[in-house]
Amino acid sequence: MIPDIKSTNHPALSNKAPSSLTAQTGTISQLQSEIKLIKELSLIRVQGSETLSFQGKPAQLLSVTTSQQQPITLINTGPRIAVDGQQTATLTRAAQNQASLTFSDNKPNGVNSTINNLSVASRMITLTTLAASTNSNGSHLAQVSDGHNQFQIASQTPLQPGEKIRVLLDANNQLQVIPSKLATTPPQIDALKQSLPQQLSAPEMAQLIKQLQAIHNASPASLSPQSQRALAQLIQSLPALEQLTQSPDAMKQAIQTSGQFSESLLKNTNAAALNTDLKMNLTRLENATNDSLSQRSSNFPTEQVANAIERITTNQLRHFSDLNQVNAQTYPLYIELPIKDHQNTSLVQLQIDQEAQDDNAQDHERRWLVKLNFDFEETGRFEARAGIQENKVGILFAAEDAATIAAIKHQMADLKQQLIEKNIEVQRLDAFQTTLSEDKLKSPTQTSLIDVRT
Repeated sequence: MIPDIKSTNHPALSNKAPSSLTAQTGTISQLQSEIKLIKELSLIRVQGSETLSFQGKPAQLLSVTTSQQQPITLINTGPRIAVDGQQTATLTRAAQNQASLTFSDNKPNGVNSTINNLSVASRMITLTTLAASTNSNGSHLAQVSDGHNQFQIASQTPLQPGEKIRVLLDANNQLQVIPSKLATTPPQIDALKQSLPQQLSAPEMAQLIKQLQAIHNASPASLSPQSQRALAQLIQSLPALEQLTQSPDAMKQAIQTSGQFSESLLKNTNAAALNTDLKMNLTRLENATNDSLSQRSSNFPTEQVANAIERITTNQLRHFSDLNQVNAQTYPLYIELPIKDHQNTSLVQLQIDQEAQDDNAQDHERRWLVKLNFDFEETGRFEARAGIQENKVGILFAAEDAATIAAIKHQMADLKQQLIEKNIEVQRLDAFQTTLSEDKLKSPTQTSLIDVRT
């Protein structure tokens, strides 16, 4: 009746293992009588639908009530039936345990649709395991109760006291355990499982950008014209450090074209932004090199380009969460910017987060947490962490190199004066030396980025 459930001389316990009744009771006899009373032709009303997973294969349970107000279950192992609550249909018994349903659209001269090869079973009941033991032959006995009667079943796998199982009786008088509901994995989780193992690490991503810039500067003849154009567009679109430090609009554009919002740019057909978008430019480069047989056999890092795209995709996917779930995790906005500084290129990581305690605050009153990670050859790894609320700011710098800390402290007075001139109240400004750990993509939003209270 149900895929992968064997119908033998004893009832089967679906995904766990076969089980059987060791005593006939009033409950089971009642279920048997209910099945026998099903008419050959009867009007039924669909009360509910449930999708199950049987050893990786889907099945659909339809809870229905006959015209005699008798609850039964129909099992569909074919294509899923789209049903509405309280929908009516005609049930026709084709064999002892087989039936078909005929639905009508309830319109004059409406077309009827018939669903065949449905299995008939009793209504569902819930059993609670009261006690369990093991026979000398290795089978497991369990004393169960339906809330009124107690009886014993035998199973090849043990049941735990207190465990609840849903069961029904099929038309062959076999007891069947109903498996767990089909777990529907969100599509972004499936995509993340594919993207995550393929992505480059942050150091590999930074090294790839430097390698691509070196290839572009060398202009090798082995590159096809299409690849040269795609590579030139990628390198020329990388934001420059002197532009970002002089214009807030330049930083805003760099974030918008970091690859994090590529699909939004495509949807809105923003041609200018698409031409400078990092993910789109990497994709164009990948396509161009894949189309060239000579480059696929050369030392061009085609595979690394593909894995760089996966890194951006992974960053995008981790921001998708089911907001209808109470315990759904949300993550800081995570942006990676490859920034050119003359002939050098470095990968800067930016995190923007909202203080958890400010969920109910007005937009202008919310406190935002921002962290920037840098790793330049001259400075080593260092971070800038800022807590921002209205026109107040607290800033901490953390670096691994003592010389970098000294350089930052030397510039602090100028930085504070520049912020004051922009009508920003500086509540804290400090720098300290420490060992920095690499950011993990799974860090949740509950992790504070900076210990500053304004």
